[in-house]
Amino acid sequence: MRGDILLQNISVRGFIPATAGKNVKEDKKKIKEAIETKLGKNIDAVKKRIESKPLSISITFYLKKDSVHAKKDTHSLSNVLLAVLSPTMASGKEVEAGLDIIKDDSTVYKTVLEKKLVESEKDEGLTFSIYEWTDN
Repeated sequence: MRGDILLQNISVRGFIPATAGKNVKEDKKKIKEAIETKLGKNIDAVKKRIESKPLSISITFYLKKDSVHAKKDTHSLSNVLLAVLSPTMASGKEVEAGLDIIKDDSTVYKTVLEKKLVESEKDEGLTFSIYEWTDN
């Protein structure tokens, strides 16, 4: 179940969500920059609010209808975002700093993944929210 909203409706559009290959590195950078821009100087407050809490994450992927990438599974698509939210994000042999918002994946108790089909590549991307997870 969802508890308090910790981070809501972060949207990254205008890119094709990747699961592997050279696009993953670029996707991670786009997602990271979009989150940093949206949160700005509040990023430390968000990290503190999320720290040590059980989490629920809701992610919606927007994929162009009838495209090859619209057939990708949501679990594989989610790995890129989760890497960005973690302390480090690896791309092949390279390791870069992640946002360190979710310090440990074991704190994620529930993940809701959804695909929505869009008409245009410019509308592709993702939106996500993070909630405090509760079993009530």
